[in-house]
Amino acid sequence: MNDIPIRQNEPRELERLAAQRELYSAAKNYFGLQTILTLLVPVILSVFSLFLVGVSPYSALYGVIVFVLDILFIEPAISRKKGKAAKIQELFDCSVLSLNHSPLKVVEDVNVEEVLLHYEAHKKIATNIEKIKDWYPKVVSRVDISIARIICQRSSCWWDKNLRKKYCALLKTITVLVPLTILVIGFLDDIPLIQFVLISSALVPFFQFTIKQYNDNKDMDWRLTKLASYINETWRGILANTISKNELDIEARRIQDGIYDNRVNAPLIFDIFYKWFRDKDELTMNRTAEILVEEINNRQM
Repeated sequence: MNDIPIRQNEPRELERLAAQRELYSAAKNYFGLQTILTLLVPVILSVFSLFLVGVSPYSALYGVIVFVLDILFIEPAISRKKGKAAKIQELFDCSVLSLNHSPLKVVEDVNVEEVLLHYEAHKKIATNIEKIKDWYPKVVSRVDISIARIICQRSSCWWDKNLRKKYCALLKTITVLVPLTILVIGFLDDIPLIQFVLISSALVPFFQFTIKQYNDNKDMDWRLTKLASYINETWRGILANTISKNELDIEARRIQDGIYDNRVNAPLIFDIFYKWFRDKDELTMNRTAEILVEEINNRQM
C-alpha cells in the first residue's frame, strides 16, 4: 500500500544515509578524543598522583586546561557534525516517508556535493552500505502511507530511547565507582590533605564529562518518553478511527519535528555500545512493527 521499503533503498536515499553515518562517525572521533582527554587521562594521572607526590600539581593543571579546551573547541566541533548529520537524515525521512518539510527546521544549507562527498568516504568499506539498507521495517508496506510513517517514527523513537536507558546506567556506575575507588585507595594510603585536593582537581574533567553525559542522556530519555507518549496517543486515535488522514499528516509532521530536535541535541554514544544491542533491538523493532500492522489490519476487518 506504500513504497517506503523500496524508496529507502534507492541510490539517492542510501547516499543520504551513508553521508549522515559518516558525519556521525566524524563527530564520534572528536567524542573519542574528548573521552581520552577528559576521562581516561585524568583517571590515569590521579592514580599516579596517589603514589608520586610530584605528579599532583601537574595533574591539577592538566585538569583545568582540558576543561577549558573541551568547552571552547571539542564540544562545538561535535555539535557542528551532529547538526549537519541530523539535517541530512531529515532530508532522508521527508523523502522516504513523504513528509512535508517543516518551515521551522532549516535544512536547505545541505547541498548535493556535500552529501556525495561524505557518501564516497563511507562506502570505502563495502559492508557499510549493506548495513544501512532496510532502515525502516519492510512490513510497513502493508498499510497506508499515513499510518506507515507513524510506525516508522515510533520505531526510530523506541530504538533511541531503549539504547539511552542502558547507556545511562553505565555512565552512572562509572561516575560513582571510578573516583570512589581512587579516593578510597588514597585514604588507605593516608595521603596528605593537599594531595587529596590536587587529585580532586585533576578529576574535574572526568566529573565534567561523565556528569554532563549522564544528565544529557537522562534529559534525552525524558524528551523521548514524552515523544513516545505522544506517538502512542496518536496510535490510539488511529485505532479508534478518531483521526482523519489529513489530521494524521499534520500529527506526523509534529512528531518529525520532535525527532529532528532530538537528533540535533542527542549526546553521542560509541558505536561499540550500539553494536552490543543492535541485533536484539532490531529484531524487537521489526516484530513490534509487525504487531502494529496486524492491529491496523484487524481493525479494518
